[in-house]
Amino acid sequence: MIQQLLKRNPLFRELDDDELTQILMVGRVRRFPKGTTILTEGEPGGSLYLLTDGEVRVTKAVPGLGAEALRVLSPGEIFGEVEFFDGSRAAAGVVAHRDCEVFLLPHDDMEGLLRGRPLLAAKLFWAFGRTLASRLREANQRLSALLAMSHGH
Repeated sequence: MIQQLLKRNPLFRELDDDELTQILMVGRVRRFPKGTTILTEGEPGGSLYLLTDGEVRVTKAVPGLGAEALRVLSPGEIFGEVEFFDGSRAAAGVVAHRDCEVFLLPHDDMEGLLRGRPLLAAKLFWAFGRTLASRLREANQRLSALLAMSHGH
């Protein structure tokens, strides 16, 4: 089941069965009851998470308002990828919206795997680049729309 979810995610879509097996061997499954904090904004990150069951809520601290929900993720979606790749602190918090299960890939274990598998590393990095480019394009479009609305009033 985890392998099928990996195959459907854009980050892992290009990997063959052998490469997916390597990924599965590095990862581990964790379960979180509803309301549990999985990732705390500002804390060191490092793992890449694939939601395999349930839902999680991505939150962002807003001064004066507390934690605001940005979006709810469903099975097959990933989170923690920015921190996973650049080693930064978590840019957002993630809370179990319902009882959930995640497949997590620890940074150090993945780095060890990728060092010995350059083709696998190249496939993942290109997929990550495409994912980031798509998100940046969407963010630019949203920003343009907000600017247009603010100038229209």
